Amino acid sequence: MNPLVDRTVQATAYAAAACRAAESRLPRPRVSDPLAELFTPTAAAAPIARLADAGRDEVVARTVLIDRMLVDALERRPGAAVVNFGAGFCTRPYRMRLPGCRELVEADDPAVVELKDRTLHGRPHSCPVRRVGLDVRDETAVSAVVDETGRSGDVIVLTEGLLVYLPAGAVTALAATLASRTGAAHWIADIVSADSARQMQTLAQRVPGGLALFGLDSLTPLEEPGWRVVAYRALPVPRPRYGASSRTLVDGVVALEPRRGG
Repeated sequence: MNPLVDRTVQATAYAAAACRAAESRLPRPRVSDPLAELFTPTAAAAPIARLADAGRDEVVARTVLIDRMLVDALERRPGAAVVNFGAGFCTRPYRMRLPGCRELVEADDPAVVELKDRTLHGRPHSCPVRRVGLDVRDETAVSAVVDETGRSGDVIVLTEGLLVYLPAGAVTALAATLASRTGAAHWIADIVSADSARQMQTLAQRVPGGLALFGLDSLTPLEEPGWRVVAYRALPVPRPRYGASSRTLVDGVVALEPRRGG
């Protein structure tokens, strides 16, 4: 593991890559990501490996849904760019065709960006790729990336495996920042319920540095700042929930568009 990368940030990025790498080794993988092997943790990182083993079905199912929803969004917005906040070691522009994508911007911790640049240098990709080091809690930095990317057309924002690490107030703040940017025309985000986050917390505490998982009780932190849900796809992964009811938020992926003009 790269000692330059914050241990908690590194753990989540490596764990997601390990999930895709393990899936890719199956005879009939749901996701084929040969480059994910470049980012798998060492044998010494046992807690990260256990986290990846426990979460593989959910991570892979989430990735499949986002792949489909992103391609659909690009087909409906020819020439749009994609800004992936908290991109981690995602390899989408390397492993799949992104129709009409004018640029894919990956934003994450500067050390993650530096490691990814070195590891993937020279690898072919299906659209132009640019990387930016930032903290997604920095409103000014987030706004600058969306504004710069949006000068040439629509921006599709992507947050995968990110919101679960932000408390509701930070999710609301990020949603408000994105809603205020005129270039942000679409947002694809995975949703983890508060019940699921609580069930995952014990395992997450075994990761170096510990992980705080929050989840959401409702979609209010996304909708109240100015977004409306235009699609909601539940993850095809059963997870027991305490006190689940028909009103319980279900883990899945949402597509949102801004509510502008009233």
